[in-house]
Amino acid sequence: MEEHRAFWSWTIAEVLRHTGTRVKELPELPHQGLVPYRLQGTGDLVPLLHIAPSKTDAERPLVISPELANVFSAIISCIRDATGAVPLVVPYDCRERF
Repeated sequence: MEEHRAFWSWTIAEVLRHTGTRVKELPELPHQGLVPYRLQGTGDLVPLLHIAPSKTDAERPLVISPELANVFSAIISCIRDATGAVPLVVPYDCRERF
């Protein structure tokens, strides 16, 4: 359980550090928010993170750095099931169970 908490603490800290999102926006980052964008001049693919509007009511696309891509890769590989699919993740806080 200690390793599990350490992993998720690391991922939360890294996502917040690299994206500059607020803590309230963090649970609303689905893996479908990772979108490829093709540059018109060169045709290169650039990974973007689409952050849904919240406090500012404006969508924010962010370019994903290699470090942030590594964090997302670790998260997705951690939550994949035996078939390789990414299941729906239901947020659960053990302190709110009562």
